[in-house]
Amino acid sequence: MLKKRSLLLLFLLSINFTAFSQNIRSGDGEAYSLKEVLKIGLENSYDIKKSRLDENAAAYQRKEIVGTGLPQLKAYGNYNNFLNVSPMGIPGGVLNPETNPNDIDVIQFGVPQSLQAGFQLNQLIFSQSYLVGLKAAKTSEEFYLLLTQMNKEDILYDLAMNYYNIIGLELQRENLDANMDRLLNLEKILKAQFENDLAKKVDYNRVKVNLTTLEASKDDLEIGISQSKNYLKLLMGVPMNTPLELQQQDFDFDLAGILPAHLYGNLQNRVDLQVLNKQQDLYGLDIKNIQAGYYPSLIGFADVNYNTFANEFNFLSQSKPWYRGALIGLKLEIPIFDGFQRKNRVAQAKVRSMQLEQDIMKANQAAEMEHQNGVKKLTSSVNSAKAQEENLRLAEEVYGQTELLYKEGLSPLTDLLEAETALREARTAYNNQIINVKTAQVDLYKSRGEISKMAD
Repeated sequence: MLKKRSLLLLFLLSINFTAFSQNIRSGDGEAYSLKEVLKIGLENSYDIKKSRLDENAAAYQRKEIVGTGLPQLKAYGNYNNFLNVSPMGIPGGVLNPETNPNDIDVIQFGVPQSLQAGFQLNQLIFSQSYLVGLKAAKTSEEFYLLLTQMNKEDILYDLAMNYYNIIGLELQRENLDANMDRLLNLEKILKAQFENDLAKKVDYNRVKVNLTTLEASKDDLEIGISQSKNYLKLLMGVPMNTPLELQQQDFDFDLAGILPAHLYGNLQNRVDLQVLNKQQDLYGLDIKNIQAGYYPSLIGFADVNYNTFANEFNFLSQSKPWYRGALIGLKLEIPIFDGFQRKNRVAQAKVRSMQLEQDIMKANQAAEMEHQNGVKKLTSSVNSAKAQEENLRLAEEVYGQTELLYKEGLSPLTDLLEAETALREARTAYNNQIINVKTAQVDLYKSRGEISKMAD
């Protein structure tokens, strides 16, 4: 029996693990595209999950406020044990005609033991504060929805920037590998030439030094790639032991086509600005809620109760009589004077609203600055990439010609090594500039509030 249970548990765990593996595509040998990284990051983000919980809390808060306007029914019970029944004085002669009217008769009204049970119903009929509270609750829900969207955009931005950072590092590694292959081939040739006294040892050592330098650079790149991938896994919300390979990017595109037809867009699509405006709406409702305290409120109520009395605690007796009481009524509250408390609370709320207004103006200016910087960065990056593309073409041409001259014995080794270094630097500069173009696109999307389009 125990064995069967163990097998069942292992089976269930294998199902869960398989489902999780399919979700993150771990171990399937496939590489992640940018859209897949963004999708997984949004699905697993801890911040987004937390924001959605805030949305749920806001929805429950709205329902709580709605509930205050519904009938409120409660049951209650009272038990009183008067150790000394309170006395009461009445004019003499009221109960006993023989008593002098100028005297005071002291009697006890009530009995030592009493028990009461009943139901009370209250219904809010009018409250200005309640009406404002309903609007504030709905606005609060909208506010948290915007916060979730803002968190999504921040996560998309971080994911995209780190994705391209890794792609840039991997391009540098590919460039180093290509240069190391060329140097390894050259090293083999020089080694054979040196062993046959056809090349100098210093030339052979020079190539070995360059190879060692490239190997050290590659080791540093491997560390940087590994660390960047781990950070990307953290942003994606996947386990650290998940294999993470990124799809090879095709950067053979028309740079002129990168620039959109309309670089400048409508900044009102930015969610961060919408969040501030929605917060201003909440401040306005807060002021109205405080001012609602000046309005009267009306509550209807009803009460039904049963009472019994005794000199001793014998309420469990079936012969005990119970007396019914019932009432209905209205309760009207009209605020008259509160020592200027509400006036000062309104003033404080208005100050907070004016402070937020300054934040909104500053945020609009910052958004405009960020957008203009994004436009300039993209334009400049595209122009620089064009220049680096031409520079790379020239470096490849120079290296090819120098290599041919070296093989023909018409050019020294130092020229070939310098050409190789220049080609490597030109390739690195071009790759870096292409990555700058892609990240500039991400910055421009973010500055226009359109970064969510990258995940579509």
